[in-house]
Amino acid sequence: QVFGPTAAAGGRASKNIAMVAAEACGDSAFLVSWNVAGWASTHRLVRAHYGDLHEYLRRMGRPAFFCIQEAKVRSQDLRNEAAARELGAVVPGYRSYWAFNESPDAKQSFLQGMATWVRDDVPVLSATQRATGVAELDSEGRVLVTDHGTCAVINVYAPYLGASEGSALTRQRKRRLLGELERLMGRLRSKGRRVILCGDLNLTHRPEDQKASRRVLRFDAEGCTTLRSKLEFGAALSVGPYGDWCESWVPVKDVSERSGLPLDALAPSGECVHIREAENVEWLRGLVAPAGESAWADVFAEVHHAAQERFTAWGQMANLRYINTGTRIDYVIVDRDTFRDCVVKSPSSELPGAAAPLESACDPSGGQPGSSMTAEAALNAATNFGGWHGAAVSGVAQGEGLSWQVDNMKFNDSQFPGAPFTGLIYTPPAYSDHIAVCALFNETVLRTDASGATKDAAALASCHGDARQTKQCQPWTAQPSIAAFFGATPRRPPAAAVGTPAQCTSGAEAGKAAKQPAPRSQAAPPGKRRR
Repeated sequence: QVFGPTAAAGGRASKNIAMVAAEACGDSAFLVSWNVAGWASTHRLVRAHYGDLHEYLRRMGRPAFFCIQEAKVRSQDLRNEAAARELGAVVPGYRSYWAFNESPDAKQSFLQGMATWVRDDVPVLSATQRATGVAELDSEGRVLVTDHGTCAVINVYAPYLGASEGSALTRQRKRRLLGELERLMGRLRSKGRRVILCGDLNLTHRPEDQKASRRVLRFDAEGCTTLRSKLEFGAALSVGPYGDWCESWVPVKDVSERSGLPLDALAPSGECVHIREAENVEWLRGLVAPAGESAWADVFAEVHHAAQERFTAWGQMANLRYINTGTRIDYVIVDRDTFRDCVVKSPSSELPGAAAPLESACDPSGGQPGSSMTAEAALNAATNFGGWHGAAVSGVAQGEGLSWQVDNMKFNDSQFPGAPFTGLIYTPPAYSDHIAVCALFNETVLRTDASGATKDAAALASCHGDARQTKQCQPWTAQPSIAAFFGATPRRPPAAAVGTPAQCTSGAEAGKAAKQPAPRSQAAPPGKRRR
């Protein structure tokens, strides 16, 4: 079934595109976003445990959009359909679109990269990694846009700077990427799209987005810091002076150890750990704060604003997931109208961790329900009620990693939500050092555009990307099948007018496209290479 302009006289659509999509997708659209830290290894576990990605996504609730970051897959790894099937790029019920690091350096080309799977019944007008229009940024494979007519999904992976704030070049590139990202979001909005941004921003913007001990305090030129909150005796307290901390951010934990003050007294005055890259934190705060009033909404923070210690990434080498010392750096961000009209505000009681499944033997409460808002519930979710343990760092098991628990299917199956919802999906530790974030949208996101209007397919032109760029996101479609060499020479269609939008594609179309060789005239020109 083709979603898009038809060959009917006058170019009229045979059926309203939004109505077709909504009828096919039911009354909601589920989005799952996940930094997999290397798709090949994650996919191997998915296949070992569930047979294939199709079954895995079925158990996940058949998301309309499945977005991954840090795929670490190169274009040549998807050079033909067989290779694409091996990596799950071709899977029944979905089409996938990929962005790649295009560096000629073999070591660099394995970095970054992302992919978005779109369920077959959701229209796709175009896909592109040339999203920002800045060659040196686009060539890194950090932004992937899929245009669905009424909405656009921006899949993003921002650079990691680290405690040392990263190199000046990386810091500058990250700031530029975020600025271009905001302009991209604005352009899509101006074209009438509902905008859904998801991915790993490598940023926190709230103090509660990391463990209290990991928050930081700013010491002034005299080596002192003043606590914003008052202590028991009612007076604000200045801590210091410490000469070696002048003009620096210091972790609350270190301040507590040196000053003797309890963490509970220091943490309320602490800032988010990423404040060291202040310009980027201010950018994110300018985008999504204050909650309820900003032009854009941090979906998890607004839907589950009172949830404690809900993180999405942990230091794997230090086994930090098992004590839930992490950060929330993975997001779903939408424009304010879409948040108001389309996002399903799932009750926080649906967050995992309040009570273990009845079949679990790990729950000390005996399966009795508790509050999902507490730090204890967050720890339960991160560790599967103590079932997931860190890799051994000493003794006879040292160096064996998580191997002993990787194939425990009782634990692995606990990742799947009972039903699609807005929140977090606690994927197994062996799959990635991040967990998935998710958002449930009602049918409006696929029925109407940002103005609330329902448009015919003929009126829905891609506002970002074209057929050539979409094809670049599916390298295997450029490889003709064997049958193509023996079939009749197809009649060449009349040349399309300049500016004609890419036609929407369905799963059936994608299969046909895979059998057609790419015209040489559509080959991508060499882009500007990184470094």
